[in-house]
Formats: sequence, structure tokens, C-alpha cells
Amino acid sequence: MYDEAKIIEGCRKYNKQAQKMLYEKYAPMLRGICLRYVNNPQEAKDIVQDGFLKVFSNISQFKGQGSFEGWLKRIFVNTAITHFNKNKKHYYHSDITEIRETSINSQAEDTENSSEIEIDLSDVDENTIDYNMIKNAEFSQEELLEALKVVPEMFRIVFNLYAVENYQHKDIADVLKIDENTSRTRLLRAKKIIQRELYKMSIKKLAK
Repeated sequence: MYDEAKIIEGCRKYNKQAQKMLYEKYAPMLRGICLRYVNNPQEAKDIVQDGFLKVFSNISQFKGQGSFEGWLKRIFVNTAITHFNKNKKHYYHSDITEIRETSINSQAEDTENSSEIEIDLSDVDENTIDYNMIKNAEFSQEELLEALKVVPEMFRIVFNLYAVENYQHKDIADVLKIDENTSRTRLLRAKKIIQRELYKMSIKKLAK
């Protein structure tokens, strides 16, 4: 039986069995958080590993005030932010290339990804998006994660921090070392990309 208080106390004493139990209970959820920030499974694995190292090194700082799960999530979000800042030059160049290629090759991409249902979605006008259709599609968490994956990292991290972690633009600007207007612009771009992707997915899903 999992006794959180005893497991935490064991981890404070660097008990290997307690650390193993903590990892097994929370790793799936925390891995899911990491996959919201990066597409590459190896990168997500690295963030998970770094995150748990921080958890085990700093668990004595958790005083039992508030949710332990919330405390864990904050550590992993901060670890993902650190990972992004460390690699943002790489992300910036790869994202710019991706954005250019997407705008040039969107028709080819949509054709390739619509093997079951042949629908031309190469040019989705945001003014014609049917939001009721998106709502009626009732996407699972896995499907929503797939939609999020198409968003370039420099936009996705802002979306995650704002929409999921409830950061304000000032906070996002501080942690990502960008200005607030850049944060707002990237959030808007992320939302548009996600809306377009969900609309495409909803047409295919409801047509089955």
C-alpha cells in the first residue's frame, strides 16, 4: 500500500526503495508533462531524469504544506524551462525552418497524413473554423497531445506555461528571457496552430 508521507520520509533519508516507489507512482504523469514541452522522447527522458534528481536532492524542502503532486509538477515544469533555455538557439533555428517548410509544403503534408479519408485541408482559413465541430469531436488527452506536437517549441512552451500552468505573460517573459509582447505573440500563434490542427482532426474524426 502506498503511504505518501512514509515514502517522502524515506526519500528524505535517501532510501532506495522509497525512491523507487515514488518514481513508479509519479513517473507516468510527470513524463506526460515533459512530452507537452518536447516532441523528442529522448529529450523527454532526459528531462524526467533531471527532474527526479532534483526531486530527490530537494525533497527535504517539501514541508507538507500544499499538494506534494503540485510540488513535483513545479519542479518538472522548471526543469523543462531550463532545458528549453539551454537549447533555445537550436529550437529557434529548427522552428524557423519548420515554419517555413510547413507554409510551403502544407498541402503535401496534409495529403500524406490523410490516408484513411481524402480531404483537402491544405488551406484552413481561421475564419471558417467550426469550433462546435471541434467541441463535438470530444478529443482524448492523447489526441490533444498529438495536436500540441505540431506546434513549434518556441510557441508551445509559451502556450503550456500560460494555458496549463497559469503563468502570466510577465512571468513567462522572466523565465524565458523574452519580452511580454513576444510572449503574447507566441501564445496567439500557438493557439492558431492548435485550432487549425484540431479542426483538421475533427473533420477526419467525425467523418468516420
